[in-house]
Amino acid sequence: MVERRYFRLTLTGSTCRRRAGALAPLARDIILARGDGRPLAPAAWAAILSLLAHVAEAPAVGYFLAPGLLLFAGLCLIALFDARYFVIPDGPLAALGLCGVATSLASAPQETPNRLAAAAAAYLALRLIDLAYERLRGTPGVGQGDAKLFALAGLWLGFAGLPGSLIYGVLSALLSAALAIRQGSLDGARHPIPFGPHLALGLWLVWVFGALEAG
Repeated sequence: MVERRYFRLTLTGSTCRRRAGALAPLARDIILARGDGRPLAPAAWAAILSLLAHVAEAPAVGYFLAPGLLLFAGLCLIALFDARYFVIPDGPLAALGLCGVATSLASAPQETPNRLAAAAAAYLALRLIDLAYERLRGTPGVGQGDAKLFALAGLWLGFAGLPGSLIYGVLSALLSAALAIRQGSLDGARHPIPFGPHLALGLWLVWVFGALEAG
């Protein structure tokens, strides 16, 4: 479990614009697997390949292509902010939350209460894990932003998609940590790494390929 720093970021004003401007070089480093971006390169490549698969299935995806593209763009912004600043901004989360509710209401309104319940359960689950980890280790485990992002996964995927999104996220985070240790940018277990990019990848992979099934 990773250590997190807690602070808020508002997506308005000159400070945010300056911070957003610093994301482009980081995105290039991640895609090209160089410098500090190298540990996140596998997650980025997986996201891009699954995006291509999503677009290639446009005739079958139909109505869901547009919200899927919005989801991908929002998750990319969230992942880059968390990778750069160790914070998940509320603005994209709120926008994607509204988009998720609208998509559910337009496609399967009877499922909307279930998805809202999944969002609440996902948020509560990660907050409880964080509290338990902090009690045992004396340091935070996951941030409130991560809990909000997992809640977003519940809203878009429902209960069925939550296990897969978390499994993908944890596996991606472990791979990223191993690469960071190998290149010397991660000192040890107490050194913080951003979990948001990996949770975002998990959400996206389940959205594109569907929930994991046992057996």
